[in-house]
Amino acid sequence: MTNAPTQYSEPVAKQVHYKGYVIKSTPEPIAASGQWNLRIAICWKANGILNMQPFSGPTTYNTEEEADIHGIAYGQRIIDEKVPGLKAG
Repeated sequence: MTNAPTQYSEPVAKQVHYKGYVIKSTPEPIAASGQWNLRIAICWKANGILNMQPFSGPTTYNTEEEADIHGIAYGQRIIDEKVPGLKAG
């Protein structure tokens, strides 16, 4: 067993269109633990101006795919105003 640092590929943003918004998920690796942080941006257009608001979640995940899936769902809950204290726009 070696103590070589864990290698991560550059995350690829996953996008989902939802209720007039675009949710972009770009999970962030946590090098020390090998887990992933949920990180999203919610984008929308208002009065011809493109707006973007970043969010991150309190939970870590074992894989990038898990963080991606939960990130998109988290964004949908924010848009639906189901996350206390958080709102897009």
